[in-house]
Order: sequence, then C-alpha cells, then structure tokens
Amino acid sequence: MKSILSIFFESTNSFEGQEKDENVLLLLRRHWFVIYLTISFFSLLALVPIIIGLVFFNFLYVNEIFEIFLFFSSLWYLFIWSSLFYSLTMYTLDVWIVTDRRIIDSTQKGFFHRNISEMHMDRIQDITTNINGVIETFLDFGELQVQTAGTEERLRFLQIPEPEKVKSEIMKVALKMSTYYTEKSNNKETNQNT
Repeated sequence: MKSILSIFFESTNSFEGQEKDENVLLLLRRHWFVIYLTISFFSLLALVPIIIGLVFFNFLYVNEIFEIFLFFSSLWYLFIWSSLFYSLTMYTLDVWIVTDRRIIDSTQKGFFHRNISEMHMDRIQDITTNINGVIETFLDFGELQVQTAGTEERLRFLQIPEPEKVKSEIMKVALKMSTYYTEKSNNKETNQNT
C-alpha cells in the first residue's frame, strides 16, 4: 500500500535519461483535487445499479429478470473499474520534472503512447501562470506555460499545485543558468583577447 500512495509525496529518485550531476528540484503532477473529482464521479456512477436495484427490486424479482439485472450491473462495474484504472494511470504517469538544468514534460496519451519533451533552462524566455475560477484560487492550482525565445512550442504544466511557487523556482534556476553561460562566454572572450 505504501508504494501506491508514494506518488503523492516528494521523491528523491532518479529518472531515465538523467544527466550526470543533474539534480531534481521539483516533481510535479496534477493537483490532488483533479483526481478527487474523477474518483467522486466514478463513485457516483457506482451507486446507479444499487439505487436501481433498491427502487425496482420487487419488479426485477417478480418478473424473474434479476439475473439479467445482475449481469448488466456487472458489466457496468467492469466499465467503471476500467475507466477509473485508466484515469488513475494517466494521473500517475503525467509528470513534469524540473531539474537544475532542464524541464522534462512526460505526458501519457494512452496506455501505450507517451510524449516526452524537454526544455533547457538557459533557453527559457517567458513563464506565464494562469489560475481560473474560485476552486483553483482557493486550492492554489492552475496552469503554467514556459516558452523559449525560439520557435519551439510551449511546455504546459496543467492543473499543477502552487503554480506561482513553481514559476519562481524555475525563474531562479533559469536566471542562474543564463548568468553562468554569460560569465562563461565573457571569460572565453577575455581569454581570446589576451
């Protein structure tokens, strides 16, 4: 049970493709409220056969179609279980990793389709946060978009917790990286001139 719940806590684990001496600063998933809504929705759907069975029990029993009702209820629960499993899998495998060198966006599009994008910190030009609505404001989650100066597409962090804190953390690292590369470039020019 501990391993299932570990996705909700910070991790110091490494990831595939991690560079030497690269440190993970943030591991982000969608806000817990997003999966809470999904679980609540499927829980309500699970009540439908129970309510129908209680309300129409006499009709189902007298007309000897109770077994048919149980069969279709079983199919209903199989559909709910499969859909819930799919939703939990997508929630778990959609992850954004912020390191001291780059941002990795791993988006699960289905059981067998994953997109992985990365953006180096020194190329970051603009970061935008977007918090819409009362729930997102009170629970402090929203969208964050990171864009480079080039024509590359934006990285979008969807429904992440504390987007303003994530933005400031990324900006700190991006500033540090751009300062490092500027100093390195200046030192290189100075060495060439002497």
